[in-house]
Amino acid sequence: MTPSDEVNKRFPRGTKVNGIVRSHTHYGYFVEIPGIEILGLVETILMDKSNKKSIPEIGSEIEAVILQFRDPKVMSPQDSLKRQFRLTVNPAALANPELIKPLEE
Repeated sequence: MTPSDEVNKRFPRGTKVNGIVRSHTHYGYFVEIPGIEILGLVETILMDKSNKKSIPEIGSEIEAVILQFRDPKVMSPQDSLKRQFRLTVNPAALANPELIKPLEE
C-alpha cells in the first residue's frame, strides 16, 4: 500500500487525472486512477436531477481534478471511510489553469 505522504506528494489537490469509471452508487461513482491502488469518488448526491443524467457509464474514461485525499488512518479512529480521492468533473475546475497541476510521472 502506498504511504499517505507519498500519495499526497504525487497527487496534490488540483492535479488533473484521467481515470475509468468502475462503479456507481446512490451518492456518486468511483473512478480507477491508473498507477495507484486508490479509487476516486465523484460525488453526485448534491447534483440536481438534470446533471445526474450525465453520469458516465461504467467503463467510460473521464478527466477529473483531485479535491482531496482521504486516509482514515490519519483521520479519527471512528472514521469508516476507505482510502480514496474526492474528485470533481466540474468543467470550470477542469479549465482553471490556476487550480490545475500537471500529474508528475
